[in-house]
Amino acid sequence: MSSAREAPSAEVVTFGPEAVPEVVAVWNAALGETFPLRESLFTQNTVMDPHFDPGGCWVARGPKRGPAVGMCLAKVAREPIGADGTLPDRGWVSALVVHPAFRRRGLGTRLLAQAEAYLAGLGRRRVVLGGDPGHFFPGIPLRDEALAFFAGAGYQVRGDAYDLHRSIKDYTTPAMVAAARAGHPEVEIRPLRPGEEGRLLDFMDETFPGRWRYTMGRFLAERGPVGDVMGVVREGAVRGFAHLFHPGSRWIGPSIAWSPAVGRCGGLGPMGLAPAFRGRGLGLALLDAAVRHLQTLGVDEMIIDWTNLLGFYGRLGFVPLRQYRHGERIL
Repeated sequence: MSSAREAPSAEVVTFGPEAVPEVVAVWNAALGETFPLRESLFTQNTVMDPHFDPGGCWVARGPKRGPAVGMCLAKVAREPIGADGTLPDRGWVSALVVHPAFRRRGLGTRLLAQAEAYLAGLGRRRVVLGGDPGHFFPGIPLRDEALAFFAGAGYQVRGDAYDLHRSIKDYTTPAMVAAARAGHPEVEIRPLRPGEEGRLLDFMDETFPGRWRYTMGRFLAERGPVGDVMGVVREGAVRGFAHLFHPGSRWIGPSIAWSPAVGRCGGLGPMGLAPAFRGRGLGLALLDAAVRHLQTLGVDEMIIDWTNLLGFYGRLGFVPLRQYRHGERIL
C-alpha cells in the first residue's frame, strides 16, 4: 500500500463502473490472501452506497492507459449518519491499494494526495483512514509497510481494533451463561419477528442513535430481514440487539466481508444492551444466543468485527484474527 520512487508512466483517472473487475483484480493481487474482495462487496460499498461519489474514487492505470494497477477511494458523509449528522469536520480514505509490481514508485503517494485534495476541496480537513460508512476496514490493516507509509505521510497512527474468530462447530452454552439466562426468566433472547422493526428502531433511537441506528435503518429499509437481529426483549420492548450475518445474507455485513478466507462463515456486529440491562450477564447470554442461532444456519466459523473488547468476547472463546490501527491527519 505504499510507494516511494516516481512513476510517471502511471495515469490516475476517475473511477467508472466498467473498472470494477479490474479494481477487484488489483485488490486481490495486493491483499487477496487476507482480504479477498468480491465484486458484489466492492459494488455494495461503492456504487450502491449513498456516501459514494465517483469523483472521490480513482484508478491508476499502467502505460498507455493499460490495465489498472492501483485504486483509491475517499468519502464524506452525504446524508446524516443518524444522530451523528454529516460529521462535517471529517472525511475518510476508505481504501488505497497498489499492485505489488508497482509499489515503491510513488504511485501510492500520488493516490493519497488525490484523496486529500478531494477532501480538502470539500472543506474536510480531518482525514480518517478507514471506518467510513460502508467501510472496508475499521483502520489500517496491521502491516508494517502500510503503517510506515501512512506515518511517513504525516498521519498519527495509534489505537487498535480487531476482528475476532472462533470455530462454532462444537460450541455449547457455558454453565455461567445458562445461569444468567435462568436468573432472568422475564427476559426473552430470540430472533426478532416481522412486525417488531419499529420497536427495534425505537430502542436504537433511545440507546444507540448514531451510526448503529443509521446502519440498522438502512438494513431494514433495504428489506433486510429483522429475523437476522437477535433481540433482548422484555414485556414486548426491545432492550438489546445483536446484528447477525450468514452465508444467505443479502447484505454483506463487515463481519462476513472476507469470508472466502475463513470458510463457511457467519458473523456478528454490532451488538449492545440498554444501560439497565448491563452488568447482569445478559451480554454474554445474547452472544451465546447469537452463536447458537448461527449454528442452526449451518455456520461453522464465526467472526466478530471491529472491536477492542477482547476480554468480553474471549470469555466465549473468541480470539483475534485480524488487527487494525487507527490513523488520521489534519490537513
